[in-house]
Amino acid sequence: MSVDAVGVSGVGVGASELGRIEGALRASWGADTCAPDDLARAGWSPANPAWGQCDVTALVVHDLLGGELMCGEVYAVNGERQGFHWWNRLPDGSEVDLTGDQFRAGQVVMEGVSVPRPMGHSLRRAAEYALLRGRVWERLGLRPGGAAGGACGPGPRSGAAVRGAAAPCRGSRGAG
Repeated sequence: MSVDAVGVSGVGVGASELGRIEGALRASWGADTCAPDDLARAGWSPANPAWGQCDVTALVVHDLLGGELMCGEVYAVNGERQGFHWWNRLPDGSEVDLTGDQFRAGQVVMEGVSVPRPMGHSLRRAAEYALLRGRVWERLGLRPGGAAGGACGPGPRSGAAVRGAAAPCRGSRGAG
């Protein structure tokens, strides 16, 4: 299970429930749910299934567990900004990053900030989100379109280092 150093502290969601959600997400990712700019930059492969899935994954986790959406800038080893990375802060304060393992080339994810959930026309990847959400709902045995049951401190997260402070994210462009 990909849970950051803070871990799951048990308020609202247990490790087994989070593991079940992570399994459903990982089985649902594909090139058709990958961010188009990440797809163009490095393609998508089952060898790195989390690549380009962070924003839509964080939205689905938010649907299921509530809490806050977190976003931080991503920088390459050479210091060039590559885009943004999204993860979740659960209602109990623990941060969960189910796509942090996508960073395999030494990228650095800056400290995150809580961001409002994009709604309606401001959701850049509505089609990919709907596709991923539908697949996850099916794998979890939830009714399509129905609400899910169930109820994000800086530090190293799976596969990604943390440093400095990030500016608020403005969309989900690239790197995650």
